[in-house]
Amino acid sequence: MSVFRIYSSFSQIFQRLTQGFVYTYAGFLLVYFLLRFLFWDEFWAVGFVSTFIPWILFPLFILPPLSFGIIKQRKLTILSSLACLLLLGWLHQNYASPNPSTINSNPIKVLCLNNSWNKTSPETLVELLLNRTPDLVFLQEVTEIHEEEAFPQLIEAYPYQFSSPRTTILSKFPLRATETIHLADHSEFQQRAIARINEQEITLYNIQTISPWIRFHQILPFFKIPFYDYRERSEEIIDLVKRLQKETNPVIVAGDFNLTDQTQDYHRLRQVLRDAFRESGWGLGLTWPQGWPLNFLIKNSTQTLDYPLFRIDYIWYSPDGESKMTKVLASTGSDHLPVETLVYFRPFAALNP
Repeated sequence: MSVFRIYSSFSQIFQRLTQGFVYTYAGFLLVYFLLRFLFWDEFWAVGFVSTFIPWILFPLFILPPLSFGIIKQRKLTILSSLACLLLLGWLHQNYASPNPSTINSNPIKVLCLNNSWNKTSPETLVELLLNRTPDLVFLQEVTEIHEEEAFPQLIEAYPYQFSSPRTTILSKFPLRATETIHLADHSEFQQRAIARINEQEITLYNIQTISPWIRFHQILPFFKIPFYDYRERSEEIIDLVKRLQKETNPVIVAGDFNLTDQTQDYHRLRQVLRDAFRESGWGLGLTWPQGWPLNFLIKNSTQTLDYPLFRIDYIWYSPDGESKMTKVLASTGSDHLPVETLVYFRPFAALNP
């Protein structure tokens, strides 16, 4: 009898704990989506949580069995099952429905990589580009070692090279009107150039934005609170969008944007550009952080994080273009993974009959 009582008591405690978890998690999601609807990234907490979508949505899949088997509430089981169906539909629509290309023209093969400074060796970079043979290469966090040892080896394959501090565009096609820019007049370097491709001028932007971070805001002389600060990135994205709205040529924009596809800044870019991976990729397309040592979390750990958690590296193009076969490539040693795609623009003659 005592064994039965112990089991019954444990079962009740477990049921209450499960019920507490389910209600707390469901309440958290409801509050998040309400605040997102009202404020979106105007409220930093919403911006921070949005960074972790879709990861924070995956626990929804365990709610129906918990509601049915442990909590034993029929309405909760039905509601959580409907939420799972909605989530499956959303995941399929956004991450498993590549659009077919209908443009009949020569593709432009584009590759984007943040070298993470010297984590990508010159030898690895040269090998990657000679093997993948992209037509356009957008590089960020470029060092003098890359400029001195890698780029000279690539001069035959990429005779047109435009280098600025920390950024480089390599091209098989002639480049003109090259300029180094500073979005929102910040210190970060970006590039703009015009390439002559398939008898058509295409404007290129090589972008790296300032990374958001946890900072502290002093609300009292003796008290500070942490907050997620992405204001500089937003200012740069707003400036970039304004520049893109003035462009008259087809556009290719690539780089490390330091944002995920659930941010308001991403939405701003989607108003004027197409996201190659969203249009023609498959899966979550995660690119960062690859190979991070875990000793900053676990003391004396020799393990590394070999599975990136966020998609922050992008290839974009103007709405008159299409893409095919967008993919994330294998690691080069950088904590960013390379992104590659085929971009198509309608021939100039078709646009001007």
